[in-house]
Amino acid sequence: MSQDTNQSTDEPSEEFSRDPEAVLRRVRDLLENPFWLPSITPYEQYARTHDDCEGDRSQQLVVGFSEDGDAWVSIEGEPLGALRFRVPMIGGGLSGRTRTALMILAEAIRLDNEERPL
Repeated sequence: MSQDTNQSTDEPSEEFSRDPEAVLRRVRDLLENPFWLPSITPYEQYARTHDDCEGDRSQQLVVGFSEDGDAWVSIEGEPLGALRFRVPMIGGGLSGRTRTALMILAEAIRLDNEERPL
């Protein structure tokens, strides 16, 4: 596993603090326009240990992409449980960017389910 970093998250911009709808508009814009980030390498696994691991660093969320752009997600070390990524600062979170990305993922799933229920 690579890319297991512990970076802090900057405070939200003033625009986002005043207008949460601005955040939603930006997220939807990203979700409706597929893209490839040049910093992501195909077949590399990007893993993050969750905030409540209690020292067991094997409990990770793992995301990777194949060369054709397909995404692969797995949970390692906790097959029947859940991984927790807390809110930074007030919730003791250590993985603010990961939590934000998961919120965007949840919105993408919600929109896909709304548009194409399974």
